[in-house]
Amino acid sequence: MDFKKFSEQFAEDINGSYTEYDERKSVFVIPLKDGRNQTVIACIEHFDEYDRDVVRVDSKICPLFSPIKYSKILAASTRFIHTRFIAEDDFLKAEASFFLDHLDEETIKEMILEVANIADDWEEKITGKDVH
Repeated sequence: MDFKKFSEQFAEDINGSYTEYDERKSVFVIPLKDGRNQTVIACIEHFDEYDRDVVRVDSKICPLFSPIKYSKILAASTRFIHTRFIAEDDFLKAEASFFLDHLDEETIKEMILEVANIADDWEEKITGKDVH
């Protein structure tokens, strides 16, 4: 997969923008409802323990010190297809990942859009703001 070409085309298709971080990582600004936007990072990472490449998509929701009702977010996550909540770098994030050799471009697009929408939805529920 030509990740740069995929990223350019995807950003164009959704009227968003992207910045190439390197040949394996792109940062997208995804336009959402009500004029909101969500920044999403998509990258291809090599997992040594499996000796395989993985597509990983994540987006910040809020700092971990925010008033987070973990029982509500965990219950909500049962309705997500690709996404899960993670705690990383002192932030609550929405994240999706899957082995690259089992993905097509349409599924990667679905992952990115689901992560963006879930992160934005929970960012608004927790903080009341459009921060990330």
